[in-house]
Amino acid sequence: MKKDSLLKSSLWISISGIFSRILAVVYIIPWNIWIGPLALGAANALYGKVYNIYNLFLIIATAGIPSAISKEVAAHNALGRYDQSEKLLKKYTLYMTLVGIVLAGFMFFGAKYVAIIFAAGDMRVITPTKYLSIAILIIPALGIMRGYIQGYAFISFSAFSQVIEQIARVAYMLYATYTIMVLQKGSYMSAVNQSTFASFIGATLAYAFLIWMRHRVRKSIPAEDVKTAAEVPDSQLTKVNFGSMLKSAIPFLLVDTIMTVLQLFDQTSFVWIYQNVIHASQRTVDNLYAMFGFQANKLIMVLVSLAISVSATIIPALSALISRKAKQKDIQKLLRNIVQFTIFIILPAAFGMIGIGSQLWTVFYGTDTLGTQILIVSCAEAFFYCIFMILENVLQVDGRTKTSMIYLALAYLIKVILQYPLTIYMGAFGPVVATTVAFMIMGHFAFRLINKQYSIVDKTLAIKLLKIVFDSVVMLIVVYGADFLLTQFINSNTKIGATIIIVICAILGIIVYGFLVYKDGSLKVIKEIRGTEIY
Repeated sequence: MKKDSLLKSSLWISISGIFSRILAVVYIIPWNIWIGPLALGAANALYGKVYNIYNLFLIIATAGIPSAISKEVAAHNALGRYDQSEKLLKKYTLYMTLVGIVLAGFMFFGAKYVAIIFAAGDMRVITPTKYLSIAILIIPALGIMRGYIQGYAFISFSAFSQVIEQIARVAYMLYATYTIMVLQKGSYMSAVNQSTFASFIGATLAYAFLIWMRHRVRKSIPAEDVKTAAEVPDSQLTKVNFGSMLKSAIPFLLVDTIMTVLQLFDQTSFVWIYQNVIHASQRTVDNLYAMFGFQANKLIMVLVSLAISVSATIIPALSALISRKAKQKDIQKLLRNIVQFTIFIILPAAFGMIGIGSQLWTVFYGTDTLGTQILIVSCAEAFFYCIFMILENVLQVDGRTKTSMIYLALAYLIKVILQYPLTIYMGAFGPVVATTVAFMIMGHFAFRLINKQYSIVDKTLAIKLLKIVFDSVVMLIVVYGADFLLTQFINSNTKIGATIIIVICAILGIIVYGFLVYKDGSLKVIKEIRGTEIY
């Protein structure tokens, strides 16, 4: 078994992430149909609120440990001390399982208080929160195993486990929803409850797969690569205990939670503003919140998965270079490749989604001009979030944890300050724009700091980035133009018509962008990172 390269790792996580996100979006079509039009707005709003709460507890349950484990395992393995990696796995699986039990208990027995704090007192979230608490029992151990596998540079296995998790989760959701709503003519509340329980099913199967893969990973290490304490003394290793691991993990935790925390802030502040200041009805609040807080968010998570893929490979690769005390020019080269590759992947993806935004919304949620406009703004939010998250992880791996946390706190502060006036002035667009501005401003400062240390940006990189931007803009114009022309002949207000337009425009966009990046040499970035080993 050969370790994954930086390119293979990014591609695997990108593919698995995109597949998982697309699956998480596609299931909405039958789910919405079976829920029925009368309960659709309420069901989407409820499901969105519950999952925002779940995501917060999920990230707290893993506490950023997977990223920290990945970082430490890669550092130890780069020096040949695989025995230390095994100790880390066993020790922190036990610790984090106990954390999961405590959090699951709090979610189950304190569901009423969770609803008051995080859902503006919406008591409908109590029961589904209890169902989700069961998944928290296994999620921490799953996160530890994923970080361990990633640290060994077998990131493809970790990525595939996410695919298994999503397939199992969605399969159970659809089965349960069809049974309750169609066969039994039951309540949408029961369907939402079972849909949340599906997370436990998916996590269990993913964990079983990773346990099997762990044995294969261990057997893949050549005997000559294994070092003993006599060859590489413990004094050369970073001493890791639970306290130091938490110290390393908490910054990753805070970065990972920012989007979830901001969404929780949105669902409480938006509801409060619309009910107490604008005096809107509950139905209006549910419909508007569902648009930007659940429906648009589901679609843009495809973009976010791309950033996660790049981020997951940055941490062990950069950590290994730093642990070996690599030359500054080697770190500089890696960071330049990461910057170029990130823009090369995320920018055209965001532009492409904007170009076919109207048809995307029609396919999944029905024709709605306001929803389409919110999706377009959400794409900008997703792009700047992706950039900000990657830069924050680079700062942490580079040892600038304090600065990273300051930037994170300032991003929160900007969001909070802008939330009220923008929501009053822009309505449902307000929370999305506030988040976008926060990520954009602090992403700028984070990149400026990294560039100051490593001098990443030079004339050559600037030209390469400008070419990618130009190619992406041309692709957007072509896709948007094709979309406009096709709507003259195909009824885009139907799901079938919108799907046909999406497929044609997507293929055209890929061809145009692929041709442009090939002609101007931007495609060479893939060759640049193809041979880059994680360690």
